[in-house]
Amino acid sequence: MSEDKLLEINNLTVSIKEGKEMLPVVRGINITVPRNKIIGIVGESGCGKSITAKSINHILPPAAKITAGSMIWHEASGQQTDLVTLKEKEIRKRCGKDLAMIFQEPMSSLNPMMTIGSQIKELLKIHKLENNPQKAKARVIEMLDAVGIPEPALRYKAYPHELSGGMRQRVMIAMAMIGQPKLLIADEPTTALDVTTQAQILKLIRKMCESYSMSALMITHNMGVVSSTCDYVYVMYLGTIMEEALTQELFNNPLHPYTRGLLSSIPKLGDNPEFLKTIPGNIPVDSKKFKGCKFCMRCSDDIKKCFFEEAPLYKVSENHYVRCHLAGSDNKIVNSEDTSNKAGSETVKGGKNK
Repeated sequence: MSEDKLLEINNLTVSIKEGKEMLPVVRGINITVPRNKIIGIVGESGCGKSITAKSINHILPPAAKITAGSMIWHEASGQQTDLVTLKEKEIRKRCGKDLAMIFQEPMSSLNPMMTIGSQIKELLKIHKLENNPQKAKARVIEMLDAVGIPEPALRYKAYPHELSGGMRQRVMIAMAMIGQPKLLIADEPTTALDVTTQAQILKLIRKMCESYSMSALMITHNMGVVSSTCDYVYVMYLGTIMEEALTQELFNNPLHPYTRGLLSSIPKLGDNPEFLKTIPGNIPVDSKKFKGCKFCMRCSDDIKKCFFEEAPLYKVSENHYVRCHLAGSDNKIVNSEDTSNKAGSETVKGGKNK
């Protein structure tokens, strides 16, 4: 139902200028973020997941441009806005209030010349959420405490270099949460953190989503992050959604060879570290003229058809879709007319990628 949707990405294509041509790096993807759910986009580095995230709040690099598609923002009132059509000034008003983003390296995202408190308080001033300096300070300290920073009043006066990596990431979460946004975009939020701190940060993100009735879009290459955090997951390869499903179903029944490869690459207790499984081959350097499945050069299950024709997206079950010719015999092709995404209180149904 439409009231369950918060953000609906339809047929999004993002291209990067290469000489005189525009090379698509995200190709016609469809993603739905329901209210009060955590959605994951997972894939290898360079697959286009971060570009997808950055396109939402218009912070693409200068060479990149949205060349097709829409991103429909659904207000609780029923009003709909296409974020793609918004001018820079309009999108800036939404960033921090409706949309907030956590970047993968907090040290490069925080201003080393400003204290933690002044950086967070500045957001309250920009978005006119609190004009009284004392009340703004109290609100910042309260948020620092909420994200688990010890002695928040003392940390309020600290500079970024005085905090550990985990603490800086908590500061980034506090900065994102201070405006109580409806959607939190987390781009590799556990990069460069030790395993214990990673678990704490992921637990904190889920807790904040529940406490503030907020949705989240989790960008990651780590399947462990997906399993512990996300309700629904999209598997991306070379700018294309290869598989999407409820998280538990994806882990219990991975259908695309790429998904199975990602899952088999996760080290398990007792594995010989000298024989860890990997996905063979490399991502193709130039795939723009190749008409077949972009993964077939690395796939152990490929058939002749894979080299000449890209598979459509097949509906395997109510909440499971896969782009693979091997899934086509008994399953329905999801076409452009079948776009009625729904997200109920018990399940999350994703978008249908053409």
